[in-house]
Amino acid sequence: MKLLILSVFSFFSVAIVAQHASCDGSRYFSSNYSVDTTLGIVFGNSTTQGGVNADLKLDFFEPSGDVAVNRPLIILAFGGSFIGGSRDDMHPLCYFYATKGYAVATIDYRLYDGSFWPLPDSVVMTDEVIKAVSDMKASIRFFREDAATTNTYKIDTNLIFVGGISAGSIVGLHTGLLQDNNTVQPFIDSILTANGGWTGNSSTNIQHGDDVAGILNYSGALKWSSYIDANDPPIFSVHDDQDGVVPYAAGDATIGGFPIIALEGSSLIHSSAQSVGVNSELITIPNSSDHVSYFNTTVGTDSILMRSLEFLYPIVCNQAAPVSVSEFNELEMNVYPNPTSGVLNIELETSAIQVINIMDLTGRVVYTQKSVGIISTIDVSEFASGNYLIEVKSIEDDTLLSKKKLIKL
Repeated sequence: MKLLILSVFSFFSVAIVAQHASCDGSRYFSSNYSVDTTLGIVFGNSTTQGGVNADLKLDFFEPSGDVAVNRPLIILAFGGSFIGGSRDDMHPLCYFYATKGYAVATIDYRLYDGSFWPLPDSVVMTDEVIKAVSDMKASIRFFREDAATTNTYKIDTNLIFVGGISAGSIVGLHTGLLQDNNTVQPFIDSILTANGGWTGNSSTNIQHGDDVAGILNYSGALKWSSYIDANDPPIFSVHDDQDGVVPYAAGDATIGGFPIIALEGSSLIHSSAQSVGVNSELITIPNSSDHVSYFNTTVGTDSILMRSLEFLYPIVCNQAAPVSVSEFNELEMNVYPNPTSGVLNIELETSAIQVINIMDLTGRVVYTQKSVGIISTIDVSEFASGNYLIEVKSIEDDTLLSKKKLIKL
């Protein structure tokens, strides 16, 4: 699987605060905890379009025997086109993030249970999305209320992340990015009002906030990417570039091949975020008409999830991620000798001109040059001893093509 990665690395966009107490250089990145689960926790109550009232539940995952008392939380929502799926579907992702030290929850949200003939129109589905956003906001407030009272779940309420897959990611994106300072069309304003306003109507604990620290967007979309402004949280996105279910750019989301609602997908979300200075990373799966193809193979899943950890780590720990165990090689690169105390050779598979950057672990570029020929020779003798990252990027569009670890003796 070849991945095209577009990034805005904002290592210094995180507030300058002390490192999080639970960051130890391994947790949240390369740790491998066993996991405890608590299933079926009630966090709210809501009524569907079809008039069915039911409690909303979540499943909670945490590192076994965890001594940390103030942990970042990831809340995930399942996919299924707003007509199917369940929180069980997200258990594998919850388990993965919990093994790395995160507290994780997978939540219920309301599914469409109205008539399917005629197919629901865009107004009906917009109402469905807003109902689901109300449910996710209730789950955020549930954990904030707990932190302010019994503190059963030991959550750092400044580090709550949301996201999901497909429809679940649409929910997460709107939860994190559609706020009361956004201008919406009159029909959306009416739908919001009917569903409890900006806080929703899925729980009564509205004295607690529902803002988030970041978003994990796996093949999701927004109604309009113009919702994004400079105060919005960081966004990590992955999307197939010819996705026929949720559009990569502007297009219709479909159910069973039938267009249902116009949305703006990950590429436009990423562009809008870049334009206002929001920390954003987009991994594009090129020439792929599949939906969420990257989670269909073990290699793809591992690469994507490790990259998401790299994205989250600076937000949680206020420092660059440790050197990645996953190296992206859209363009083959050989680095030698490595470790080195003096001269470094970087050999690429092509003589086409690329940009070579060497960064320290704060994300600061300490050396940059254009490649000349297949082999570039760089004197690193004046570099401080330690670990560095070598990145090769396209000279045309700054796309990351390859990455390797460098150890300077």
